[in-house]
Amino acid sequence: MSDESGPISEDELLYRRIPASSGWYAPATGLRPETFAPHRTADETGLSVYRARFKSIEEAERGRAGKSYYVAVLRAGDLRSHGIRIEPSPIFGDPGHAELPDLNPAVRKQDATINAALTLEGLVRLVEGSYATEDGDPVVRA
Repeated sequence: MSDESGPISEDELLYRRIPASSGWYAPATGLRPETFAPHRTADETGLSVYRARFKSIEEAERGRAGKSYYVAVLRAGDLRSHGIRIEPSPIFGDPGHAELPDLNPAVRKQDATINAALTLEGLVRLVEGSYATEDGDPVVRA
């Protein structure tokens, strides 16, 4: 078994990228549970997260060119203690990709999925990112 497919430890940190344009996070108001709702097209096999041991928070923050993102930081053991499964799911070019397989489009409107999204919102330890100015331009970090 390769290292990237190895088990995710209880103390391992996980990152969830949040598009700044989505409105799912604002420094003044905090997170919204939509941050953890499976997308109809992007999360077919489970909600994507990134393993911190393979990717820095700055790398996790990078998404599509010209877009700004925030990154929510979670701890694997916190998710598991609430019954949320995490599985390594390395993909080409991203060995640290992982998924929450029980949160997928097929169950996105079920009460258990909605409750899991609310739980995940409460488990976030930190949010980092390219904070945007009032005119929407990203602030460049030094």
